[in-house]
Amino acid sequence: MRQLRLNQTYYKVLLTLKLLNDLQYYPLNEGIFKILNGKVDEETRPFSAFPTFGTLSSYTSKKVSHLTLMLFRYGYIGKIFDSKSNKLFFRITDTGEQFVEEFSKKHKIRLVNKRSQDPQTIVKIAN
Repeated sequence: MRQLRLNQTYYKVLLTLKLLNDLQYYPLNEGIFKILNGKVDEETRPFSAFPTFGTLSSYTSKKVSHLTLMLFRYGYIGKIFDSKSNKLFFRITDTGEQFVEEFSKKHKIRLVNKRSQDPQTIVKIAN
């Protein structure tokens, strides 16, 4: 079986998943996409301080889904069952955590939120 060539993009997906799992949150593909794309809503607001928030704003949901599928196939992420919703959610595996740790040691990456700020339409001007 071919080896998966992991790069910075895969690192961002795995780091996001690790940060969520550390807080006992387990996402679906759409949840990972919303965080990496920088979509702010009630569900993602608590995670807007993540260093990966909005760093893949040009990626489509389909592209992020493909990234998670590849990481799942190669054993970097697994699934965990939630009996309340009767669905499978993502969790990072030991292999995935090891990659995140090694990648962050080798590469000093400054994660930048590429999402542009909406122009301000109301300002308070003090006289």
